[in-house]
This record gives sequence, structure tokens and C-alpha cells, in this order.
Amino acid sequence: MYNLVTNLVDEIYHGKTGNFLGYATFELPQTEEEKILNLVNYGETPKCLILLNLDVIKTAKDYVPPELIKKYSRAGILRALFRDADSGVLMPIEICLKYDARGRGQETGDIYHFDSVEYSNIEIGEIRYNTNSN
Repeated sequence: MYNLVTNLVDEIYHGKTGNFLGYATFELPQTEEEKILNLVNYGETPKCLILLNLDVIKTAKDYVPPELIKKYSRAGILRALFRDADSGVLMPIEICLKYDARGRGQETGDIYHFDSVEYSNIEIGEIRYNTNSN
């Protein structure tokens, strides 16, 4: 059983073409962290996830930032460290998923930053434990 998620990064791909778009770093509110923990611990796929302060980094050269409010089909590899509740050891885990992404705000005016993003219509592909990825 895991009781903490940290160091989250989503490697993002276009949902229809499979083209690499970039990486997303973000904050995960406690309610959303519980959803990720329930996925890994119990296999419960969340209906949606709300990510805060999402930054798109290391983008592909042809990356075009999405318009606000519009949904975009995406695929991703969500990488994170999960803390084992008994030992306290941090375990790297990768979650392969498909989802619709919708930016919900850009107060800073930075086209690569979103105050919040909603992932919905989530489909889980594979969960890989003990990965060597960073």
C-alpha cells in the first residue's frame, strides 16, 4: 500500500496522432492525490483529475499551446514516486493513460502555464512498478 505521491511528471502525446507534445509538471491537491493512490492501491480509475499550476516544459518544436476551456485528446505516461506505507521507501511507478485535457485558467498570461487543468474520460492502459525512469 502506498500513502504518498510525489515528483509527478506527465509525458504528453497527442491523443490521435501519438506525436510527442512535451512534459507537464504540476501540483496535486490532496483530494486528487487520493484518487491516484486509489488507482495504484485498488485499481479504481478516477472519473477526472484536477491538476494545479501545470507547466508544459520541454515541448516539441511544433507544439501549439491549447486554447482554454476546449478539450483535447491526449495520451500520457504519468511518472511519480509513491511512498510505501510500511517501509517509507519511495517507489517509482509509471501509469500509461489516455484522457481529455482542458485548461481552466491562465492568470499569469504565460501560454505554457495553466492555473488548473482537468483530465477527464480517463482510460488506464498499464501501471508499471519498479521502473528506472526519473
